[in-house]
Amino acid sequence: MHKIIAALNLFKTNPNLLFAKIKIEFLAPTIWGIKKLRSLYSLILNNKARVDRANNDRLLFVYDSLVNPITFDFLHYLYCVNWMRKSRGLLYLDILIVNRPESSSNREVSYISAIGADNIFWRLTNLIVPLTRLFASVGRVFIVDASEAFRLAGRYDHMYPEGYSYANPKNAVCRLDQPGLIYQSDLTFSKTAMEIIGSYFNSSDARKIVTITLRSYDYISCRNSDIPSWIEFAKELDPLKFRVVFIPDASSNGILKIQQLESFEVFDSACWNIELRAALYHRAWMNMGVASGPLAISGLLNNVWTVMIDRSLDYPEDFYKTCYSTGVLPGKVPNFYSNTCQFYLGRDDASTLLKIFNEYVDKKI
Repeated sequence: MHKIIAALNLFKTNPNLLFAKIKIEFLAPTIWGIKKLRSLYSLILNNKARVDRANNDRLLFVYDSLVNPITFDFLHYLYCVNWMRKSRGLLYLDILIVNRPESSSNREVSYISAIGADNIFWRLTNLIVPLTRLFASVGRVFIVDASEAFRLAGRYDHMYPEGYSYANPKNAVCRLDQPGLIYQSDLTFSKTAMEIIGSYFNSSDARKIVTITLRSYDYISCRNSDIPSWIEFAKELDPLKFRVVFIPDASSNGILKIQQLESFEVFDSACWNIELRAALYHRAWMNMGVASGPLAISGLLNNVWTVMIDRSLDYPEDFYKTCYSTGVLPGKVPNFYSNTCQFYLGRDDASTLLKIFNEYVDKKI
């Protein structure tokens, strides 16, 4: 009886909360009668699932760690597959991430020695999964082993890569120049992430935020940022007009570089939290750095300037060919990036950075 009285009082004071509690009670019942009702409902639902297993309004994106890169490149794949979902008129995008213990054996020896053999699964949970939360259309996200993946894939009418199966565990293909693939404002930001960034970077501070994303990775080090040059450049900016924020590399080597930045503001939280990184990029006036995976997030925003220094002329020949086998050209922005993003072919020396930056000082988006 006391539960009924409490419910009536809550109905008078906060009916929305009452309805929420009723829903929760049905989902995880504590009352005998509701438990019986839930059991009956579950029986009917299970029978329905056996009859109709199709997910007609969903596209399943299968990302097998054995044959796909476990890097920020996933953002490009995700953007392309989301575009595919929309072109097919489907409402939701489900992600099936296939975890393979043997994945590290299928990578370059130099890559594994740089990141560590156990880093693949760490990246699945701390990079790949968080990137999916930047797209409102993403519904279910599964991380399963191969045998479970093949079973789940069989429940979908719409799947990419098409024909993924035990006999043919296909890799995803992302052509950055495919016809019809243009910029669309698809990235979304949680209210929590925006509020946290708003607390760190309050709007009462009228200075323009300029982020500098550093790369200081052990793998293909010629792609790395020239950190002394970026520091020299940052010192040239008027501190009364611009608030320079460094974002270190999200690696153990990157953290060691933070001591070089002791006289500057460092927002290392962005290293470890994708949503905070994305929200900061969105909050900034300009995001700068050498062309790298993390800055791709900024390249998909149209409310900020994005400056990427393309150092590909220094890349090893095999890596250079791999980079430009996906349909883009050196120094050229992918078709689906925002028109507020620009690539600059060359090196990130201080004088070049300052020259480029000064081209934007009086520009308005």
